[in-house]
Amino acid sequence: MNHSIKHLFTILRAALGVGLLYYVLKVTGGWAAAKQLISTRWLLPWLSCLTIFSAAIEAKRLGFLFGAQGMRLSFVHSYRVVAIGALFNFCIPGGTGGDVMKLYYLAAGNRGRRVEIATVLFVDRAVALFCMLCLAVALALLDGRLVWDRPLIGGLVSTAALCAIGLFAGGAVACSTRLRASRWYTRLPLHRYLERAADALYVFRKNKTALAKAAALSVIGHLALLCVFSAAGRVFMPNAPAITVSMLALLGLLANALPITPGGLGVGEAAFEGLFRLAGYSHGAQLILAWRAGMIALCGLGCALYITGAHRVGQTSEAAGAAPS
Repeated sequence: MNHSIKHLFTILRAALGVGLLYYVLKVTGGWAAAKQLISTRWLLPWLSCLTIFSAAIEAKRLGFLFGAQGMRLSFVHSYRVVAIGALFNFCIPGGTGGDVMKLYYLAAGNRGRRVEIATVLFVDRAVALFCMLCLAVALALLDGRLVWDRPLIGGLVSTAALCAIGLFAGGAVACSTRLRASRWYTRLPLHRYLERAADALYVFRKNKTALAKAAALSVIGHLALLCVFSAAGRVFMPNAPAITVSMLALLGLLANALPITPGGLGVGEAAFEGLFRLAGYSHGAQLILAWRAGMIALCGLGCALYITGAHRVGQTSEAAGAAPS
């Protein structure tokens, strides 16, 4: 019964995403914009190159964080994991997310360290999110007129600033020497796993260089992402300033990350369209549609790596004593 409910929930999420995407594109004339995306010869190759470059930045960032934990992660293997994770995040309408696949592949070569690897993946996401929030706030300050003239956008920017402060404070507390010395997690269920996770987080307190490098790479990756949206903005809304397009795109991506539909399908389009209409521009949904089109190349690479490497990874997992779930 639980298995059937899970499949039904997955189907409903996928149907919601497809239905919302169809509605948004129909209302905003997105199908004509899709033809424009294809007819603009330079745009799609440029978007594909930028997304592949962004994946390389993420792979390098994972390598720095793994090195802080005393685990070696080659760039080639890291890039492979990132590409497969992108495939499952954007193209597989099921319950297996990209981070779950990353954990499986990375744990295959590090027997007995799944808790530490899961902690590293959590820190990787937290650092990337923190940098994205800070970048959105910084762009909002540069485009202060829009923030003041549109209270809703100003409220979203304020929320982003508060979330960034909350993430920083949470990281400081998690790496606190006093908190670690208190061993509060020994009183909770699964305290052994929590203790290992707390120890893995504390490692980053002693290796702030790895966090600084990860943050710097996150900023570079986000700037490459903004180049994607700026390039699409030149085609779909040439009158919009690049700073405005970049700031609104970052806020829209935060909504796209909500796990309502697979890969944020439909939700991201609705968020982009609403945000850009608030700012007085149309075709906001077409920007994220262009981003999704640019992800096709990376997802195709992830699909090829997944198919060709599944047998080898399965053998590695058996040798490490970890059966694939």
